[in-house]
Amino acid sequence: MAVMHVEDSRGQSRLADLGLSAEAIENVLRRAEAERNFCTPLDPVSLPGNIFWGRTIRFLREAYIPDGWRSVSPQNVSLLLSPEEDFAITASSGNKATGYAALTPATRYSKGTAVIRRVETNRQLMFPGYEAEPESQGVGEGIPTWFLLYQHVNTLTGTRLYYELSLPTNPGSRGKIDSWHERIIFPYIDFEGFNPFPNDDDGEGGIDIPIERLG
Repeated sequence: MAVMHVEDSRGQSRLADLGLSAEAIENVLRRAEAERNFCTPLDPVSLPGNIFWGRTIRFLREAYIPDGWRSVSPQNVSLLLSPEEDFAITASSGNKATGYAALTPATRYSKGTAVIRRVETNRQLMFPGYEAEPESQGVGEGIPTWFLLYQHVNTLTGTRLYYELSLPTNPGSRGKIDSWHERIIFPYIDFEGFNPFPNDDDGEGGIDIPIERLG
């Protein structure tokens, strides 16, 4: 597994190879956090996480569509598709290891079958000897899918957001993605001020059905 920091030349170069910028991604997340903060403790407990996830997807699309990227949702998986259609990006909340180079993160919640298939495709592309389940090759399918993985941590003065852009290769135990081919770690963002939210849920479950591996 290759782990890079976006502040280092290697991480900067890899991000540039993908046609992305640290500044644009940080701005996306700051905007998503501002939307999340419209919630109050009277909202359903999962709403702040749903809003943050959904606005992250939306604002990524808004930031990059003018540069030739596309908004696609094959099998109800919300993606930002690169101009050459050779990879895609989605977003997900991560566990407490997210954003730490010395640790190996996992998605906070189990993923459904459509997301799991995309991770299996990643594995097949990274390790050609591995046989993935065949799938239809529509727009946004059969290509690598990167995850903008994030976690909120409450602090004494507000909220700290850890995040990374990572390429998964294994759906892991009970559908939680926990193995990565590449990880690009970003500096955390501190948001000052009162935070009424517990650690939040995310909204990417949709109508996709979670699966479990047996044995």
